[in-house]
Amino acid sequence: MGDEAPGVVVPRRVMGYTDRISYRPGDTVALHVSTAAASWRGELVRLSALEIPSAGVRRRIENVPGAAPVAARGIDQPTATGSYARFDGVPPIGQGGLLVAFALLPTTPGDPALGPQVAIAHAADGTGWWVGLGPDGRACVGVCTTAGPVSLAVGEPLAAGCWVEVRAAIPGRPGERLRIEVTPAGTVASNRFVRPPGGTATASAVLGARVVPAAGPLLWGCRSLGAGGRPELGFDGRVENPVIVADASATGPRARLAEHPAVVAAWDLGADIGPEGIAATTRVTDASGRGHHGVTAHHPHRAVTASGWSGEVTDARFAPDAYAAIHFHRDDLTDCGWVSQGGIALPPDLRSGVYAARLTADDGTEDLVPVFVGPPEGSATAPLLLVLPTNSYLAYANDHVGVDSPRTQVWSQMVPTLDDFELFRDAHRELGLSLYEAHGDGSPVFYSSWRRPILTMRERVYDHNAPVWQFTGDMQIVDWLDRTGRAFDIATDADVHREGAALLSRYAAVMTGSHPEYATGRMLDAYEEYASTGGRLLYLGGNGMYWVTAFDPCDEQVIEIRRWGGTQAWCAEPGEYHLSFTGEPGGIWRFRGRAPQKTFGVGFVAAGNPGASAGYRRATDDPRVAWVFDGVLNASGARGFGRHGVSGGAAGLEIDSASPQLGTSPDAVVLATSVGHGDDMLEARENFNMTSRILGGARNPRVRSDLVLVPRAGGGAVFSTGSIAFAGALCDPGGETPVGRLLGNVIDRFLSDTPVLDP
Repeated sequence: MGDEAPGVVVPRRVMGYTDRISYRPGDTVALHVSTAAASWRGELVRLSALEIPSAGVRRRIENVPGAAPVAARGIDQPTATGSYARFDGVPPIGQGGLLVAFALLPTTPGDPALGPQVAIAHAADGTGWWVGLGPDGRACVGVCTTAGPVSLAVGEPLAAGCWVEVRAAIPGRPGERLRIEVTPAGTVASNRFVRPPGGTATASAVLGARVVPAAGPLLWGCRSLGAGGRPELGFDGRVENPVIVADASATGPRARLAEHPAVVAAWDLGADIGPEGIAATTRVTDASGRGHHGVTAHHPHRAVTASGWSGEVTDARFAPDAYAAIHFHRDDLTDCGWVSQGGIALPPDLRSGVYAARLTADDGTEDLVPVFVGPPEGSATAPLLLVLPTNSYLAYANDHVGVDSPRTQVWSQMVPTLDDFELFRDAHRELGLSLYEAHGDGSPVFYSSWRRPILTMRERVYDHNAPVWQFTGDMQIVDWLDRTGRAFDIATDADVHREGAALLSRYAAVMTGSHPEYATGRMLDAYEEYASTGGRLLYLGGNGMYWVTAFDPCDEQVIEIRRWGGTQAWCAEPGEYHLSFTGEPGGIWRFRGRAPQKTFGVGFVAAGNPGASAGYRRATDDPRVAWVFDGVLNASGARGFGRHGVSGGAAGLEIDSASPQLGTSPDAVVLATSVGHGDDMLEARENFNMTSRILGGARNPRVRSDLVLVPRAGGGAVFSTGSIAFAGALCDPGGETPVGRLLGNVIDRFLSDTPVLDP
């Protein structure tokens, strides 16, 4: 779990994660647990509701007696962050020495808090050699000789974000020269700055003793791997196509060195890029024929621009040589690597639903780790399916935006509510970042993984976005379904991506969660096919089906995005808009011709804080849809509803509207429209081409949430709420809300054989 920051909080005694996103009855849930306590116990519980103090909702949990608990001794498991590439079996230095040549782009050179950084090394336990940056940011080569370590720096400190060619000659015999050369490289497009022409800087020194050969792996991105696999002297920046020749006197450009008779390895990062992106996502190919291929750890950035990128081609699939680089970060993490000490066997007759592994330390402290259980494979055990937006959970996983960003506090117009749990999450950055943050070197976070404790999926007092958000928001839907006695199965985004419309077609109706923001192309295809072939779909969220998302083709627990063109926390660097996992363009689906209005009737239009939420006003008296409002508008002549909710109103946080220009069907019926948003509800940036003083809801008619019903062919239909806050208006421990009554009307009609439009 890592050391505590001094004086922050008392550490949580137990914390864990599971081995995958979703399960079926009969599966075993492997538990990866870390605790400073002497022992821990894990048991399966069913989650029906999480506590929401501001709404008076109490936690409701049921024990699952058919699932045997697991117990184990406590292990305080370390978490090692930092990406790297590992190459086993590379021959150590011989009497002929070595020439190491590659292009290097550092991103944090000379940072006094980081010290020296190693880009490539074959060194461990006082042996071998390394090339990287000294503490002052100058390029360095270091060796371990029989007389002790020797290092040699060259030239001026390197500029952050600019390419250089590095060449290090490491002698194999005493009395020969250790030499390092650095030459400015790159193009106007690939470098951060335009630099004046410069020559090669050279430094050399005679070694008085021989270099001690290293027996361990050759590494990129760090010097060696310490206890628990922790990268030592990690590197922030990019490496391009290293070549190693077993001849320190070899000369010529890297392309010629790759054909040298004594070549040890000539890695080609562009060779891994194919028509569908990087299919073998952890592979690094040795193109020399020597077979020294490598594997990466913690998903360093791939499909990023290399030194020769000119800006003329922005898709790595069509110019792999221009993307033959890899970007390492000291804070990359896609697998905590904790040992699993046991698991919980799910009973074969377990009901589909939201469960948790309740981990309890011997002092009574606990952690509730969500476990999503679908029905038996190929079957449905209820007429209704709830698809939990697990990609969105991953995107927001462990985000620190509420603490790190003063702008967020201004936007939310409130001081962050930080209890001990939130402070613990802030202190433990080793548990990984969200897709809303930047790495320590300023580059955006592309990848997020399930293989870590995701503390944003725990019951908590408040979120910087709203009283409930993401998983806690979706638990309001689960709570409402349970309270109203509606049987339902659950699935996850990963399930829909994997199984497609075949999964959805087993159900009379399918509903989404409150914020299904991150969709793959397969997911969009599945929803469209389902709705167009008689399925009935309920979209219960806002800002949904927005960002182009991809799963790692080799590891379903990891997703990738590249932000551009939308309302966004960051923007991908120039030329890096395509996903490495698939090669497809990233950004928002709207700019791929897949605006959500085409399938769901509505699409993202505005976002605001809870104070900007509002209620709805009925927008139509069409008798064909009067059934939607049965029991909703009780007062004579009343047309408004949904003014109250956990997040201030049923229409809020992030909202969607109908737009014929973006694909809302002419057959769609706008049932209700939100009214009363203030200027804190701001229009999405992709909706306007020039800046304006009238972006807020008080004077902008485009800032609204539309409740929409779209009849589809074959008896199919889509009902869309167009609001994240809609789920929060379902919660009322004292009884049914108007919003709950309306949703119940829609679900009941969708589960029946009755047409969605009355005669």
